[in-house]
Amino acid sequence: MPKEKKAANAKGDKSEKIVLDYLVKQNRPYSVTDIVNNLHSAVSKTDCQRIVNALVEKDVITSKLYGKQAIYVVRQDTIETASPEEMAAVDRELAQLQSKIADQKSRHKQLSSELSALSSSLTTDEIAAKLALLTAKNEQSGKHLELLRSGTQLVTAEEKQKVVKEMEYHRKIWRERRRMFKDMFSTVTENLPGKPKDLLEELDIDDKDPFDVNMNPRDLLKA
Repeated sequence: MPKEKKAANAKGDKSEKIVLDYLVKQNRPYSVTDIVNNLHSAVSKTDCQRIVNALVEKDVITSKLYGKQAIYVVRQDTIETASPEEMAAVDRELAQLQSKIADQKSRHKQLSSELSALSSSLTTDEIAAKLALLTAKNEQSGKHLELLRSGTQLVTAEEKQKVVKEMEYHRKIWRERRRMFKDMFSTVTENLPGKPKDLLEELDIDDKDPFDVNMNPRDLLKA
């Protein structure tokens, strides 16, 4: 029987240490439910309630009611506080860490910018392929330029003859349609009030001949 009682006390002492260590470490007010949830049920709710009650009786923690709920927190006068020298050392260390963080952020921004530039740049293989393509186009353009400078005819006589025939055909059609339009327009406006020219402007119709309408297509063959 005594052995069993001793085992039970050891278990209770271990649970009490878990709860007290947690409250000391967090140094924040918690309810029994909060403590149990935050400890992931390492201590049951019943045991936790018993433990905080015992700690209050030992004057290790304090309790305060908010409505119907009790909140528990470690007594602040029992917590060891740092000396002014220790606080100054912590402040210096904090300033150094903040400076390092600022440097790392600046370095990260610089590296991110370089990475973005590299990601959008062409690879070595892509540059080589593009260079080969541009070189080929440059050679082709150079040969074409040499032909132009030497006065070489780039259009054959057959191609010129074909263009002249097509131009003569379309010129003939255009003249016929222009004559038909003038006849029809003259008939329509014969008895209308006003000037025919004003009607043309109102309808946005240009009856002027093109600049080169009288040019002889055969003159192209002499070029």
